[in-house]
Amino acid sequence: MSTRYEYPYLETGNIRLLHILSISPEIRVRLDVVSLDANPAPIYTALSYVWGDKAPFSRVIVEPQGQYVDIARNLTVCLEHLDAFVGTNVWIDAVCINQEDDEEKSRQVSRMASVYGRASKVLSWLGPSADGSDVAMDGICSYGKAAVDAGFLNIHKDLLVSWPDVGDNPANIRARDTVLELMAKANEAEGDANRAADRFPRLGFAAITRRNYFNRVWIKQEITLARNSVVVCGYKQTDAESFHATLMFYGLLAVWETNEWRAGRHSRIPGPFSEEELMAAPDGPWMLLKQTMADPAAGSAFAGRRKFLREGGKQPLFEHLHTSYVRAGALGLQSYDPRDKIYALLGIAADAGESGIYTDYNKTPDEAFEQAARFLVAQGHVDILKWCRSRQVRPPTWVPDFAANLSYTWSDDVGVPLFRATGSKSQPTDSVQEMKGSRPASIRLRGVRLDTVAAVGSVFVHNDEMSYPQAGARQLFMQVKAFLEQTSQYSTAQRDDALWRIPIFDREYHPTSMYFQRATLERSGRQFELLSTQSVGHPDVTAETMSYQATMKYDNGARPICLTEGYVGLGPMETTPEDIVVLLYGGSTPFVLRSTGVRGEYHLVGEAYVYGVMDGEMMDKGLEEEVFTLV
Repeated sequence: MSTRYEYPYLETGNIRLLHILSISPEIRVRLDVVSLDANPAPIYTALSYVWGDKAPFSRVIVEPQGQYVDIARNLTVCLEHLDAFVGTNVWIDAVCINQEDDEEKSRQVSRMASVYGRASKVLSWLGPSADGSDVAMDGICSYGKAAVDAGFLNIHKDLLVSWPDVGDNPANIRARDTVLELMAKANEAEGDANRAADRFPRLGFAAITRRNYFNRVWIKQEITLARNSVVVCGYKQTDAESFHATLMFYGLLAVWETNEWRAGRHSRIPGPFSEEELMAAPDGPWMLLKQTMADPAAGSAFAGRRKFLREGGKQPLFEHLHTSYVRAGALGLQSYDPRDKIYALLGIAADAGESGIYTDYNKTPDEAFEQAARFLVAQGHVDILKWCRSRQVRPPTWVPDFAANLSYTWSDDVGVPLFRATGSKSQPTDSVQEMKGSRPASIRLRGVRLDTVAAVGSVFVHNDEMSYPQAGARQLFMQVKAFLEQTSQYSTAQRDDALWRIPIFDREYHPTSMYFQRATLERSGRQFELLSTQSVGHPDVTAETMSYQATMKYDNGARPICLTEGYVGLGPMETTPEDIVVLLYGGSTPFVLRSTGVRGEYHLVGEAYVYGVMDGEMMDKGLEEEVFTLV
């Protein structure tokens, strides 16, 4: 009977490489020790995968002694698919690191960025074939590769906001035209039984992006730093560039198809479902449409890698935290240990050194989160207070609870604020020490008091199970209208304008892109009129107001608020009368605070939208500056 493999001591700077000898009938390997800094550098492939259930499932036989290492189910299934790698060196953390030695684990984990950055290839293992993944992988190789070959990935993301207008660069125009041809091909093939082979596998592709792989925080570092990245699912594989191009293509395809349909150039409703299928769906069209939606986690991972390769440098910690955890309509990245929500991003954060944050598992999760939050606020990122709604007024209220799923911010899009409530004002110091309050886990911020909450409306929660959400929309409309009719703060024209802007937080989907913009009368105002005047549940109303209704969904947990001076807007669902609304310098929106009972100390309730104060209008009104201590 074989015995368990005894790991010899691993010197600092060295790593173990797993040399695959065979996969079947048994997984047999040899473990070699090499210096990561050797010249010439060791040649190896690094495996990126999800551990899953850590319980032993099978064994890897380590030659020449014939000893064994227990491995979990996910890794077993993965190795069984790697016949092509027999005879090569692979780095796999579960086997190449002694998982029973905490000291070795700490040293090796601290060098993970180097391990993946120096690998000749990184394999992203998504799991075995399932849910149409084989067809999806073929679609990626077809549509995605064609887009890559056309130069699609060379178009800067800023130009995609105005798609299909990509400027006058001939290369970008050629790439755009090729992608538009691919979009036309995908659109025309839907509903045509004779062109089934040309269809883009929407459901299979959406399903593959929802694999658990893309929602693990360590994966982000592994994908970003990979010089040569290959995505493997079952026995199919593709390059990371084709996968990324397909994600971009699919996101823009939905926007393009919708605009073509609305313009009357296409008669079929966008997507893989007919209008009859959508209307007959037992749980409503929204639930059916969810099946076609790609998880933004996959796009974030590959976009981060592309940006790293394009710009040749790492991005700030703020950007990584935002793209990892502040998501519209999806969960943020996950980790087994909550502290890894911060620590797993340090290897790809440009400002990790100056942050003073180091991997320290002696800290509690709240201590790790506070250290990161204090650093970001001192950098000027006061808007991270918007990430705190998930705490539901539990101290420390100003520190985002990264262990939870952060609520999506109402007033940003891809990290870019849509408002400037404090104009050019910023916090007057970049000293972390000067911002520390007298109590532990408190912070001192300067700003002005806008007003006190006089009344609140009902909590508005959009129900995804509801076939026709116009009913919920009208509930919100009526409450906002009642507040506006009671105030003399606004003119008649302003009240009419506020009535349709407030329910959507004054932002809408850009008509030709995936991104938000400030709301417009021509688009959102018209849709509001349809929702508020036409019969509830009418199919035409549902179709024509999809943008307005989808935007309202991000108001989940919001309630109308009316301030003492008559200002009206939306606040977090926890807002109560006597809370105050303040403008903290550097913040792009107002914030709702609640007194702790101690003079000058407050709990943060969350961000708010207040009509008429979102563009710095109050900064020259002579409001007295105060120091607010948040606890």
